[in-house]
Amino acid sequence: MPAAEPPADEVTLIDETGRETRFRLHDAFDLDAATYYLVEAIASPDQVLLLKEASGSLETVDGDEFDRVLAALESEA
Repeated sequence: MPAAEPPADEVTLIDETGRETRFRLHDAFDLDAATYYLVEAIASPDQVLLLKEASGSLETVDGDEFDRVLAALESEA
């Protein structure tokens, strides 16, 4: 029997050390020619990340870019 795939709104991400963490996708959106993803760790709901697609992988968004993206999201809400 093949392994069950996670629901479409769940993704498994692998960090730099090879550790896998399952996340629930809350939102995906384009802003300033970049694609961003807002995800929440399934095992630890207080862990929420803003990720950006870059060169075929995902990177964590923080600092000024994080503030800018969140401000844009809030203004659209």
